Amino acid sequence: ENGWAQITPEEETTRKTVVVLGSGWAAHALMKVANCNKLRIIVVSPSNHFVFTPMLASAATGTVEYRSMTEAVRSANGMIEEYIEGKAIGVDVKERKVRVRLNDLLDEYREREGEPPELELEYDHLVVGVGCKVDDKGVPGASKSLRLKSCDDARRLRTAVGECFEYASRPDCSKDDEERTKRATFLVVGGGPTGVELAGELFDLAEDITRPHKGTYPRLKGNVRVILAHSGPDLVPQFEEPLRLEALKSLEKKGVQVILNTRVTEVGDGFARLSTKKIDEATGEETGRDESTLPVGLSVWCAGTAPVSFVSKLLDQLPDSARSPDGRINVDKWLRPPMEDESLLGSVIVLGDAAAAVDDDGVLPQTAQVAGQQGAYIARMLR
Repeated sequence: ENGWAQITPEEETTRKTVVVLGSGWAAHALMKVANCNKLRIIVVSPSNHFVFTPMLASAATGTVEYRSMTEAVRSANGMIEEYIEGKAIGVDVKERKVRVRLNDLLDEYREREGEPPELELEYDHLVVGVGCKVDDKGVPGASKSLRLKSCDDARRLRTAVGECFEYASRPDCSKDDEERTKRATFLVVGGGPTGVELAGELFDLAEDITRPHKGTYPRLKGNVRVILAHSGPDLVPQFEEPLRLEALKSLEKKGVQVILNTRVTEVGDGFARLSTKKIDEATGEETGRDESTLPVGLSVWCAGTAPVSFVSKLLDQLPDSARSPDGRINVDKWLRPPMEDESLLGSVIVLGDAAAAVDDDGVLPQTAQVAGQQGAYIARMLR
């Protein structure tokens, strides 16, 4: 059914056990390509589905439905040995064991005494594709901003966007144009791929719903604002310069207000505080900062990433050379981190956003394309 022959008794005794942590781009590509006649694949992830992340922004604005951008882990490859819905919380690289805490599936419906159950898995190879988390850099209030990294985030954002339009349409501000505009102002923090995609989708949605006689909120015409604040001088800095310029040109042509060289220093109830670099046009040097307060109806934090807790626990068992400056795991061209014991080299493989992989142009960016190619490469290499 999946293109593989039935596993023979000889293959069953010689198959290596590969524990895959994660169900994102890297892990999904590995599952698709892996030959399960040669490898015993066990997948561990708190999310039981893969998400086509470039469509998250479209799902958040209602252009795409969630079922169109997800695939269940269990159907990615019917020959994988097992899927475990849980989260890796510890590892012993010398003993080749990883500790997993299972999801508490009924946590919302009952009270549980103590922690959810845990189990220990032995492996020949541990593939770490745990991704990263959103980094709010300790900015006050940023943790209460919405996110866009999962289907649940997209659902919450979709509901919140609709509520903002309703809030701006209430009778109490029907004659107060300034208040109506404040309530319909969307602030996207971060000019990476996620922030750029979301800003564009939000503006397209605003244009559609405010069309006279055809849109659902025609009275908000001219009130909806989409603002993208980015701390650097260029949008999508992980891409080449022509793409960066095109991203800025495309958003500004739509009508998105892009504010570069600007950090969001606080997010509050109905406002955000901004700190913008003052640049000397002649020398290009920073001469100070302008502080301002922006009235907003909704903020979405898409600025920066940080390693998840498991990465730190793994780094504690690796030599110092394994730690990259941004807290990720340095790997060689086979995506292997360095080991204290050379005999263990290759027993752990790190890929995707958790890995700091280097090519001739420097550290590879944390994008879906990189992770997907790494996952397929590792599946072929292990085979």
